[in-house]
Amino acid sequence: MMRKSPRQFTPALVLGLSLCASASLAGQNPQDHSDTLSALDASIQQLGMDISSEERAAIASVMQTARDVSRAAQKHNSLRYGDEFRRDAHAKATGCVRAEFEVNGDIPAQFRHSVFAEPGRRYPAWIRFSNGDMLVQADGEKDARGMAVKLMGVDGVPIAPELGDSATQDFLMANNQAFFNRNIHDYVENMQYLARLDKRGWFFGLWPPRLHLKQMIRGAQTVSSTIDTPLQEPYFSILPYRLGDTQLKFASRPCPGADYPITVDQNAENFLTEQLSDSLQSGSACFDFLVQPRNISAETPLDDATVIWEEKDSPFIPVARIHIPPQTFTSEAQWAFCENLSMNPWRGVGEWEPLGSLNRARRLAYHAVSDFRHTSNDAPQREPTDWCVPGETQKCTPQQGLNVYKPSWPLPRCFDAHFNPADDKAVSSQCQGYGVDSGVLAENHY
Repeated sequence: MMRKSPRQFTPALVLGLSLCASASLAGQNPQDHSDTLSALDASIQQLGMDISSEERAAIASVMQTARDVSRAAQKHNSLRYGDEFRRDAHAKATGCVRAEFEVNGDIPAQFRHSVFAEPGRRYPAWIRFSNGDMLVQADGEKDARGMAVKLMGVDGVPIAPELGDSATQDFLMANNQAFFNRNIHDYVENMQYLARLDKRGWFFGLWPPRLHLKQMIRGAQTVSSTIDTPLQEPYFSILPYRLGDTQLKFASRPCPGADYPITVDQNAENFLTEQLSDSLQSGSACFDFLVQPRNISAETPLDDATVIWEEKDSPFIPVARIHIPPQTFTSEAQWAFCENLSMNPWRGVGEWEPLGSLNRARRLAYHAVSDFRHTSNDAPQREPTDWCVPGETQKCTPQQGLNVYKPSWPLPRCFDAHFNPADDKAVSSQCQGYGVDSGVLAENHY
């Protein structure tokens, strides 16, 4: 299949779109609504995006409504959590942790594209775990949960040049397999209610009469989860993508046998952060990263996010593994870094493409809203290149933030009850519970 060559990119066009959208979001009205549409049209044309007039109008409406969503959420959150503007979804991070993303050595040939082109390739990564609501709330509240992975040091031509040549690729996931809006047209209607912090209004109402039953069921499923730790949840892309010639979805699942004992008070407001911190203090975690190729013979639509691609029709195939080493991630500087981190499904390279109207809208809206958030908070917007955190007091090293434990020397020696030195000198075990007096054989220690 022939691929279109990347279009020549004029930064001024998308910059104009971002500035226009940011002005609208900040309440500094552009000259008129047509200015926003003109900037949007120019960017769509320059970026070579195939978008209908109806979809264009919906995207413009979403970008306008995002102003009200951001304002309403910021006003609500500021009562307890400060005046910063947060993300309009997944506002509360439960932790940003360092990780390594390793492509499987036996990855099937059809998936060897983009960041998966080289079997065995390892990428340093950042992972942001989050709660899904636009409002900051206690971790014990029922909510969607998110896992966003950013790979660093990737090779290839960026698929969205307006995001810059940052050598990063993002994978955005949540712990539900379907969304509560089918496409951009559902989403733009729902946003009108979310701007009033009305999370149920779009799904049903007496006037105007409306009932979106399937979407309402998906919405209830989305916000119904309570979890013990972010490390033991499966996460899904929900929306489809193209890798090479294969249309697919992707997911992350805890590695088989992974177990993380509960060690904290789950009534605490931030217990997921506390649990994550405890688990990674001296232990590690891992996820399998999987892809789910589309089966066109089954119900696997590309532009209806309420439909789950059933695994019996489209099985998941492991293509990589995510390693999360022992570490400390709760410094003030790292929390600031976590808040300023941007994730975008269009940040990627090579033969990789987000599919569907919701993903097309994300390309334009996420970029503009991220610019607005950083500008409103007077915060720097930069892509990380390694595990180092700006503002940390320690000198940056390749193992920045990791908890590396080295054994003390000399190593302790454990003797069994039948050990008799040749010189008949008295000996004692240096391992509590083992040795001459314990009656416990050393072989049980290993």
